[in-house]
Amino acid sequence: MRRFQFRLERVLRYRETREGIAYRALQDALQQRMQLQAQIRALTEQMRQIASAAAHPNEWTQREHALEAMATRLQRLQDTLPLLQEQEAHAREVYLQARREREALTQLRIRAYEHYQQEIQRLVQNEIDEAAIHAYQRRLSEDAPASAGD
Repeated sequence: MRRFQFRLERVLRYRETREGIAYRALQDALQQRMQLQAQIRALTEQMRQIASAAAHPNEWTQREHALEAMATRLQRLQDTLPLLQEQEAHAREVYLQARREREALTQLRIRAYEHYQQEIQRLVQNEIDEAAIHAYQRRLSEDAPASAGD
């Protein structure tokens, strides 16, 4: 009997590879967004601490300059966040599409394998039936001379 061979196996492997690449891209986009959010939280906390810290009147100007620089940096980070969220959403959509394509081929492979199994079972049953018929015919032919002699 021939062994199972899915005719679209190469396409399935290609789609699995594409899905893996898309998944890693989604993970990277998610990690970048999370890192940016962590930077925003840390910078906000740092600004809060500097603003609430007691300072000598001679240090007020220096503190204000530092807070302005931090506010500018915070604004740049916050402006970048929507871009990273958009990249993450796009990466998620690409991954979900790649997964759907791979799952469709996987289902085709499963159905093809089930059909293969049914065909094998049918062939095995035919072999069993033929063996039973031959055994029955052989027994009849062996019994025929014995019963003719009675």
